[in-house]
Amino acid sequence: MARDGIGRRCYCRDELGTALGSRCPKLSSSRHGVWEFRVSAGTDPATGKRRTLKRTGYGTRKEAEDARDEVVRKYKRGALRFEVPTLTEHMGTWLARAERSGDLKATTLREYQRYADDYVLPELGPMKLDGIRRAHVAQWVDRMTTDGRGTVAIHRAHATLRSALATAVQLDLIETNPAASVRLPKATTRRVEPWEPDDAGVFLDVAAQHRLGALFELAVMTGMRRGELVGLRWRDVRLDGASPHLVVRSQLVRVGKAVHEQTIKTEAGQGRVVPLTDRAVGSLLAWQLAQAAYRELATSVGLGPTEDRVFTMSDGSDLRPEYPSRVFESLVTQAGLRAQRFHDLRHLFASLMLSAGEDMGVVSKIMGHSTAQITRDLYAHLVGDRARTAVEGGLALLPPSARTAVPATVPAGH
Repeated sequence: MARDGIGRRCYCRDELGTALGSRCPKLSSSRHGVWEFRVSAGTDPATGKRRTLKRTGYGTRKEAEDARDEVVRKYKRGALRFEVPTLTEHMGTWLARAERSGDLKATTLREYQRYADDYVLPELGPMKLDGIRRAHVAQWVDRMTTDGRGTVAIHRAHATLRSALATAVQLDLIETNPAASVRLPKATTRRVEPWEPDDAGVFLDVAAQHRLGALFELAVMTGMRRGELVGLRWRDVRLDGASPHLVVRSQLVRVGKAVHEQTIKTEAGQGRVVPLTDRAVGSLLAWQLAQAAYRELATSVGLGPTEDRVFTMSDGSDLRPEYPSRVFESLVTQAGLRAQRFHDLRHLFASLMLSAGEDMGVVSKIMGHSTAQITRDLYAHLVGDRARTAVEGGLALLPPSARTAVPATVPAGH
């Protein structure tokens, strides 16, 4: 095997879209582009043609030289694979296999594809799998951080790469996963600041005037996710008996331009039983009567039978998940309240439960969090506020201490 050469190139393109490669004028800067190496690897016994191995994506010349020397050592001991795909090739095969197998939800698959296209492949895609080192992944993460990418996006992009390379290890394409144990920027948890109870009351009064007022009532009173609400079916709702409740079995989610019915986001959320208050039962009963009238009208004009969804469009068709969010934004503006997202109604439910003294574990179970720790991480500050209020209320019962009482006058010189 001959050590043919080491060079530097980039992936910039001219105005016609042609790759500039080693002709890019920016390569005069030591920080632009990547290093690569090329080695001759004898003759392919199957075709008789000369074999050449090329690896790219190295941050420095030294890294490229070290990688080249490692390839030569593997070749000499017969451990070199000549048909190792690039990351782009492997990622495409990996996603296609996942789609065929049905192991991943459509939303998860689409997220993997998006992060692969937008974050992973533009930089690491041309590299051969066995040429990717942990240093390359670390540099890629550092560049995303420097470019101002959000921590959530970086974590998800890294998770996509790590999952793809884990499959490469299982297929014996590489020996170890270079994306493992790479330091990532610390993710920050958004501080939840839901409405006060009075604000929630104002909103629900305004929402009650809308056709889907019962949907917003149920969101506040159950903490259900948006997709769970629009996917809810009447057969999973019990409004009579001593313990009215509903069972969360499915959700509607948008994937591209289509809406799909899927299982719930977490295993703990799947099939969970959510108790219904008297107010929630009353709201749903009133909505059930109104919906029957809407359906009768829809049938009379030839729109045909409708699904068993609890919340639908006026013609009985499924609600698209984004529709309640648009209505919510309009109602918030109409009510003159501080801006919130539809998802913040879920936080409002948790806030109300915790302020009422409900146990954290019970709240976590009703909301369908995978672990109670997630609930604690999200709402610890709300628990702190509740605890502080309780302490202050208890201490207010004590008579003032002589040592802490404020004197009526302050002596001169003090």
